[in-house]
Amino acid sequence: MTSNCDTLATRLTGVGRSAVAVIGLRGPLAAQCVNDCFVPASNAHPQMLAGQVRYGTWKSSDGVPGESIVLTPMSDGGFEIHGHGGEAAVSAILASLNDRGVATVDDSRWRQNESIIVAEAERVLQRCVTGQQAAIALDQTRGALRQWCEHWINCLESANFSNESPTQQTALLDQLCQAAQTVCSHGEKGVRLIEPRRLVLAGPPNVGKSSLMNQIVGFRRSITHDAAGTTRDVLQCDTVIAGVPVRLSDTAGIRETAHLTESGASIEREGIRRASLAIETADLLLIVCQPSTLDQRARFRSELPISDRTHVLEVLNKADLLTGNETSATAPIEHQTIASDDDNPGVAKLMETLARHLLSTLPPRHSPVPICQRQQDLARRLCRANSLEAADATLKQLLTGVAQ
Repeated sequence: MTSNCDTLATRLTGVGRSAVAVIGLRGPLAAQCVNDCFVPASNAHPQMLAGQVRYGTWKSSDGVPGESIVLTPMSDGGFEIHGHGGEAAVSAILASLNDRGVATVDDSRWRQNESIIVAEAERVLQRCVTGQQAAIALDQTRGALRQWCEHWINCLESANFSNESPTQQTALLDQLCQAAQTVCSHGEKGVRLIEPRRLVLAGPPNVGKSSLMNQIVGFRRSITHDAAGTTRDVLQCDTVIAGVPVRLSDTAGIRETAHLTESGASIEREGIRRASLAIETADLLLIVCQPSTLDQRARFRSELPISDRTHVLEVLNKADLLTGNETSATAPIEHQTIASDDDNPGVAKLMETLARHLLSTLPPRHSPVPICQRQQDLARRLCRANSLEAADATLKQLLTGVAQ
C-alpha cells in the first residue's frame, strides 16, 4: 500500500547483511502505529518517554507477533525501531507500517525538512570512532540543540505577541544570553569532539618517557635503552583512553648539546625543536623526571613553551631508585611510577588520572552542544545579541542555516 500522508518511515541504516537495522518512523500516525504493532516485553513503564529503550516484539501485517525489536521514542514524537538487520525482517516491519497508511520513503525524502543542525550532527556522527564521542553526537542528531533553538524562538515570539514591557524584554534577552553562554561553553569542547586529544610526554633524557609511553599505549611502541638520547624524533601513536581518542607523542629528551659533536648536536637539536613544537600544541603534558633530576624539574618546566590551555601533570618515574634524602623532595609530585614494571600501581593510578582529565574534555551528555564551527560562531553571536529581534534572527539562522 502506498500513501501520500505526512507519516513517513525509512531505513536509517545501510542495506546489507548487518546485525542490526534501524527504521525511523515519524508523523501524526506514528504513535498509533506503535500502539497497534508494538508488544512490550514489560508493562512496568506504560508511558513512553523520549530516550527510553523499550524491548518487545513487532507484530506482522497479519497480527501475529513477529520480530524482536528495541523501540526508542524520540523527542520530536517519532520513533526508532531497532531490529534484525536481515532484509526480510526490515521488509516485514515496513509492510506493517504501509498497511496502516505510512509512506516508506528514501533517505532524501526523509531528510527533506530536516534541520541543518541535525544534518551537521549526522556528519560528525559518521566520523566518531568511540562510543563516548558517538553518544554526544547522537544527542544532537536526536535534536538537543535543535530543540533548544526552537524553545527560545517560541519564547521570543510569545514575548512579541504579548507586547511585553521593555523591562520584561530586557530580562528575557538577559536570560537568553546567559543560556547561550552555557551552550557556548559546551561548544568549546563540542567543535573538537572528533579530534584526538594531544597527550605529550616531555622531560630530560633517560628518565623513562618511552617506557611510560609503552605502558600507556599497552604495547612496545617506543624503543627504550639506558643511553640518553635514544629518542631523537617525536614518536606518535593513536590510542583510546576512557573512550576518548588520544594522539600520544613521545618526545626527544631536552638537554644541552654543547658537549656533542657538531653532527650529533645538529640531529639532537632538531629533535628538541620538534619536541618543543609538540609541547606548544599539547592538550595534556606529562613532565617526566627521575630521582637524579628532581632538583632540575622547576627550571626544566619554566623553560618549556607551555600554552595556557595545556593541562600539566608531573610524573616521577623510576621511583624505585629514590633514596632517603630524595624522598622529601617528591612530596609535590602526585604520580610516582616505575614504568619498567608492568604491574606497577603508580602507572595504574596515573592512567586513572588521565582518564578523568580526558573525559572532562568532552561536552556533557543530553545537552545542547554546538559540534561544528558554524554552530559555535552563531552561538557566540547570540551571546552578544542586543535586541530580541537580533536574537531571533540569529536563532533562526542557527536552526536553518539561512541568514534572516
